[in-house]
Amino acid sequence: MKKIMAIILVCLMAASMLTACDGKGGTTTAVDTPVQNAATNSPAGSSANASSNSAGNSPASPAANSSANAPESSPAQNPASDFDTSRVIAVFTREEGSGTRDAFVSITGVGEDMYVEAVVISETNEILTKVEETDYAISYVSVGSLNPRVKALSINGVLPSDATILDGSYALQRPFIVCVNADSAQNALVQDFINFMLSAEGQEIVATKWTKPEGSAPSYTASGMSGTLKVGGSTSVEPLMQSLRQAYIALNPGVEIEISGGGSGTGISEATSGVLDIGMSSRALRDAEREALTGFEIALDGVAVIVNPVNPITNITIEQIKDIFTGETTRWNQVG
Repeated sequence: MKKIMAIILVCLMAASMLTACDGKGGTTTAVDTPVQNAATNSPAGSSANASSNSAGNSPASPAANSSANAPESSPAQNPASDFDTSRVIAVFTREEGSGTRDAFVSITGVGEDMYVEAVVISETNEILTKVEETDYAISYVSVGSLNPRVKALSINGVLPSDATILDGSYALQRPFIVCVNADSAQNALVQDFINFMLSAEGQEIVATKWTKPEGSAPSYTASGMSGTLKVGGSTSVEPLMQSLRQAYIALNPGVEIEISGGGSGTGISEATSGVLDIGMSSRALRDAEREALTGFEIALDGVAVIVNPVNPITNITIEQIKDIFTGETTRWNQVG
């Protein structure tokens, strides 16, 4: 009996010890087994170092280099790709009386129906500045006044050039003329300056930026004359006149020529009244104006339709131009 009781006691003690060991083992496993970092598969204690290396010492990831390696055609480097065609077209036009406006509205069919929201500008250089500064702008200037900061559109698929202006395939073109009244026509100095403009030497200056009328021109011999001339009118003709003035005075240093702008209408009216010795116009004289003035064609010029260089459009039709400048088309995504 004593043996049986001893055996039972030993069994009870053994069971108690096994239960205690199992509980301690579970606790030990939870404390002593390292916890793995799911992102790095490294011990949690090293996660701070991994983060530090990633931020400072590890090689840059492909995403970090994607900007540096982006192709030139990516939106970040191609301004035209950011052009929002849903934006309203900013229309700039010349003032009434401008020869450039007269030629433009006549050829395109805009006529008297200029868009009421169009901003009226009275100087060629200011038109160029407005288009350069306004991404969604459109306007028009003399081809001879173009600069690299604006973009000229082809019209009906034709870009302006000497050849396309002379053969008539470029739709927007007009003459540059100077005009004098009957009294000025008798002035020897006026006659001599006009002779220079129409001479081979004068037409060489025309050819630097504008188109020479067809036909041969006589050579010019310095006259040695002296005196002062007043010339004014079209701001489109003005840059050409400044160049002609400089060359003429170099040959005839006793002459002074004062040049002013104001537009073709001003040049024609003030030449008629005698305020100016010579008027400048970027359109042909009308029948009523020919009764008081004699005109001389010194150059041919195209009227360029211009937009900001970020505008992706490169070609436009006469009908599209008319629709924009009469207000029928008001957003770039309507141009097509």
